[in-house]
Amino acid sequence: MKYTVDGYCTILRAAKRSESTVQGYRKILKSYADFLKVPLEEVHNHLSVSNLLKYADSRKTFVIDPSKPKFPNAKKKSTPSANIRIGCSPSGIRSNLSILHRYFALNGVKFDELEYNAVKHPREREEGTEKPLELSSLQKMMDLTDPHGKAIISFLISTGCRAGEVCKLLLSDVNGDVVTIRNEIAKGKHGGKVYLTAEAREYLDLWLKDRDDYMRIADARTKPFVKKGTAPPRPVNDQRLFVSSYTSLHGIFSRLYDKVDGEKGKYHAMCTIHSCRKYFRTNAARSMHPDLVTNLMRQTGYLDNIYVRVPEEQKREEFHKGEAALYITRADHRVQGSKLDDLQRLNTSLMDRLQQLEQKQRAIETLDTVQLSDADRDAIAKKIFELQKK
Repeated sequence: MKYTVDGYCTILRAAKRSESTVQGYRKILKSYADFLKVPLEEVHNHLSVSNLLKYADSRKTFVIDPSKPKFPNAKKKSTPSANIRIGCSPSGIRSNLSILHRYFALNGVKFDELEYNAVKHPREREEGTEKPLELSSLQKMMDLTDPHGKAIISFLISTGCRAGEVCKLLLSDVNGDVVTIRNEIAKGKHGGKVYLTAEAREYLDLWLKDRDDYMRIADARTKPFVKKGTAPPRPVNDQRLFVSSYTSLHGIFSRLYDKVDGEKGKYHAMCTIHSCRKYFRTNAARSMHPDLVTNLMRQTGYLDNIYVRVPEEQKREEFHKGEAALYITRADHRVQGSKLDDLQRLNTSLMDRLQQLEQKQRAIETLDTVQLSDADRDAIAKKIFELQKK
């Protein structure tokens, strides 16, 4: 029995995959059908290892025709230009092939060892594709944005949440400084509780005061596009915390980062919205226990989930004790940073002094074991006297 694309999507839904995941799989299967120039509903009749490998090669470089606008209602360029060749990232190719490989295997396509290794597309080490998100960049971004952007950035830095989760949070998911990540919106259905720093709560409160006005302005701006069908309408009684899709969140971060830095890598900006999650992991671990940090990020392995049992109230207290490491604009962060720098300098000075004393002690011990003549002692005393004068 062969599974059609619709039948495969039904299986994914039965396996409790999110609708966004199902649509993502469908999109990749559609790209394979387009490559073969066959209807999507007939793609299950065109599954072969050779076709899959040809598709993989086609994804390494593809051609964009600039005469065809990205958006249907966009104006065409008045002067034609040469086609642009853009490469897909290795991770993108690997993800596409992995999804297609599962669909092929479900439909009974067999791969020998060599074919499997070719389709598996081993992970390549990509150097220089990103860089750490710096505090100075975050501070500049906060200076340039509105209450909406400030709330989003401080929320991401405070919680370490994925942007795909943040865009699906509801107003009811926030209770004071506690945010509940529901299982149905979490990656791998692995939800949990995260916490807001004092700074993030302040910016979130400011945003919630402007939320209704923001939605009215946004609706007025997008109304013409909604009428034309080029933009989706806002959900009825929109209860989303930030009333923004993942694309909107990504766009907000990207535009701000372009203004303050804008350094580009091979495939994308050197810092993306996911860099906020990496910033959380790096900086929270400086003042919190690593087990707490990984627990808040919900990236613990199955053994951690079984054996690491910490009461929620204890996690909350420990988080707030070390939350200053996640401040972006509050003075507490700068004070803490300056004190830490002073302690590091003092520690370096003490270590240097200790090393000098150890060297002197070793020299004295060495002299004690050596038989010196009166002339040797006079020469040493003379040398010490000269050094003291300098």
